[in-house]
Amino acid sequence: MAATHAKRVKIAGQLGMFFSELGKIPDRKEYARMPNRPKFLDVKEVDKIFGTWTRMLTMLEKEHPKLWELANKVPEKEEPTIEVKMAQAKTVVKADDEGDDGEDI
Repeated sequence: MAATHAKRVKIAGQLGMFFSELGKIPDRKEYARMPNRPKFLDVKEVDKIFGTWTRMLTMLEKEHPKLWELANKVPEKEEPTIEVKMAQAKTVVKADDEGDDGEDI
């Protein structure tokens, strides 16, 4: 029996939730080796429902854009504040004044 569009959307949502919890979208081989993946959704089942892994990713991106965004979220690099920079800065040691003739050292 072929999978209906509604079934594909539902399963894409379940996979999207799993990927958003992971914080990334694994490739097909990596997903197959994951011990904590949804038990009812192995790679063969995904291929049976969607045809290919790429079609599943395309449907996930199209039907569940918020889950797609969460799964592909790149952590932003935080810039240190001026207070942190000032605390890390080293103080400059001022050299002693030296006269023209080299005295007063």
